Amino acid sequence: MKGQAAGRQDTIRGLSEAYREGSASPLSVAREQLSRIESLNPRLNAFITTLADSALKAAEESERRFKAGTPLGPLDGVPIAVKDIIYIQGVRCTAGSKILANNIAMYDAPVVRKLRAAGAVIFGTTNLHEFAAGTTSVNPHYGAVRNPWDERKVSGGSSGGSAVAVASGMAAGALGTDTAGSIRIPAALCGVVGLKPTYGRVSRLGVIPLASSLDTVGVMAASAWDSAALLQAIAGHDKEDMTTTGEPMPDLLEALSRPITSAKVGLVGRFFHEAIDPAVEANFGSFVSRIRELGLTVEDADLDGIDEVYGRWLPIRRAEATAFHLKWLESSPELYGEDVRKLLELGKDVLAVDYVNAVNARPSYMERFTASMKDFDLLAVPCTAVPAPLIGQTTMRLGGNEVPVYSALNRLTLPFNYVGFPVLSIPSGMANGTPLGVQLVGKLFDEATILRVADAYERKFGLFPTPASP
Repeated sequence: MKGQAAGRQDTIRGLSEAYREGSASPLSVAREQLSRIESLNPRLNAFITTLADSALKAAEESERRFKAGTPLGPLDGVPIAVKDIIYIQGVRCTAGSKILANNIAMYDAPVVRKLRAAGAVIFGTTNLHEFAAGTTSVNPHYGAVRNPWDERKVSGGSSGGSAVAVASGMAAGALGTDTAGSIRIPAALCGVVGLKPTYGRVSRLGVIPLASSLDTVGVMAASAWDSAALLQAIAGHDKEDMTTTGEPMPDLLEALSRPITSAKVGLVGRFFHEAIDPAVEANFGSFVSRIRELGLTVEDADLDGIDEVYGRWLPIRRAEATAFHLKWLESSPELYGEDVRKLLELGKDVLAVDYVNAVNARPSYMERFTASMKDFDLLAVPCTAVPAPLIGQTTMRLGGNEVPVYSALNRLTLPFNYVGFPVLSIPSGMANGTPLGVQLVGKLFDEATILRVADAYERKFGLFPTPASP
């Protein structure tokens, strides 16, 4: 299926235009969405909690605005899903865990409040890897999130439910979080666009943390335009979240209205192509050929210090996650899934000196990456080293070695969490019956450039198809 977002009513842009033209209404779409969720969710397991009553009420309010000629913007009346780690007032927020199975959010997270202010209709909370601490979304408490292209395979994680909701048409857009690739990995494996903004661009207040200095709230949608509309709505300084910055937010949709005519794309071979599946390598080569057709300049690049980043990221990820969970780990370890408990236990062994050194080194790595990118507008690298593994698979053959699935899926994504750069995963093709993605890496606070390149790609080659029979 090819076509612009404007031509598909399963996209935010398509729905917004259909509402304005009167060929669809928010209330009728809401009813269709609830029917679709009722039909597909028992198989795909994307949602933990659905919010039928409040969604219908919000859709009715949206419909009244359209009839009065006063819509709020491109998200008005659009069905959105929210990862079940983000607070929605009065709704349970489980973080995919047994420990928080009855945790009721007392307030809306700022990102949710902003979505509501934009008129978005929130249909429910999505399944995830327990406490966002994994890459598969195989959840021992709420069941595995199944890939809509092949239900035997993982969706990727930890924001698997959000990716599946969008890919299968149960939502037009979704919120996720990303600590080591948790938006980009499932976006790649499910064939949707996933955007991790610059660290500090979006408030994390009201989001249950994994590793707070790495966690980033981002978006998933069918297109770059849709992703831009979502990020535009949720971004901005939050006086109650000191990690957010006062960096001005450009008008992303206006930026997309100006087709990109030139950009220099860097291809980083070292680290990103040293141990990847041959199908991923071939797919990336085909993607590069296509972006050359856009008239973009493509040259080899290097990232100074890339080989060292994993060793810096690891003590931060382990120590911060374990610090948050320590009370539960000591009082109720049996309530965790085995894989998550084992990972959290490792954080107890992180030395304070290693954690402090890793934190203190971040500015220098940001400077080194920035310097490496000075002659480029963006970078392009593979998203995952492997195609989607089977549910239950724990290792994969890679570069002549057996590699844990966890590492095979997040090795190529996590460096950009350490330095905080914005990254977009765009669908790039298929391998073994499921999608693959390519990461477009931008400079700090330059989400606009990677979105413009992705939009140009979609304009020329069409949106990625939806699964034939999710």
